[in-house]
Amino acid sequence: MRRAIDINPKEAVFQCQLAAILADLGRYEESNDLLLHVLDHVDSTMYDSYFFLANNYAYQGLFEKAREAATSYLQFCSEGDFAEDARDLLELLKLDHDQGESQERDGIEDELILSYEKACRYMKDGHYNKAEELLENIITDYPSFRSAYSQLAYVLHLKGYSEEALAFTKDLLEEEQYLPAICQLALLYYDMGRKEESKEVADLLKQVVPMDRDHIYRLGATFCHLAEYEEGYRWFKHLGKRFAPDHEDYFFKYGVTAYQIGKESLAKKMWEQADHMGHQAAADLLEKMKDGILSKGDARCDLYMDPGISLR
Repeated sequence: MRRAIDINPKEAVFQCQLAAILADLGRYEESNDLLLHVLDHVDSTMYDSYFFLANNYAYQGLFEKAREAATSYLQFCSEGDFAEDARDLLELLKLDHDQGESQERDGIEDELILSYEKACRYMKDGHYNKAEELLENIITDYPSFRSAYSQLAYVLHLKGYSEEALAFTKDLLEEEQYLPAICQLALLYYDMGRKEESKEVADLLKQVVPMDRDHIYRLGATFCHLAEYEEGYRWFKHLGKRFAPDHEDYFFKYGVTAYQIGKESLAKKMWEQADHMGHQAAADLLEKMKDGILSKGDARCDLYMDPGISLR
């Protein structure tokens, strides 16, 4: 493509095609620069550039700019080749804004975050009754904070009340198709040995394409727990390209999925990062890897208690 552009630098289509390749490689900023160059200096009527920009901005988490670019495309090409895709993108951005950004705007206060993180620590330390009480208080004070509902269901499951947790999750999903609750449902079925039902929910999750950073992580973590390692690896890799994850559990689970699909050098790299951040399970796996006794049966997400699978 670069050779084609060198031969014919005024051919806007070539530059748009190169921009699409760069985007597929995760090099969104380079792709954006090229698309803006096309519009500003090559062909201002190459309206497809707006659609490609909208997709890039969405993957970068720049949702307002994505909305502007998609809207511009539709203003110029209401019946264009990408018109339906642009409208779908705008609808996704609207849902993300309504369910995510508006939730933050409406009351994710410091006190709430501190209480929620305290509940997660209680869970990790095995203090399930304290976690349950705190989460119930959060739900009472902040009924729109859906993460607390998913965590409460998880606590009930950890306490041995799996059927109650299942009913609670289903009730939540009847009110709203909340992605973390769908992930929770798949995990509950899996841990209860109801593998066919878990697979049905997992198949639904495979059709989801989230743009929110935490939802991308949640999908990867869920698939890792379900032993769907190819899917988990795909989402962890995607998350690493779009953002800069800095949590030890991300590196640990990314390493698990990489190891399970045969990418041992990458797994080692991820676990070393997790170990550096204090992740004991990663340190244990690295020790076994060093001694040559590590097996796929050792490297599994479901062997390690991690409330992070349900983090907002």
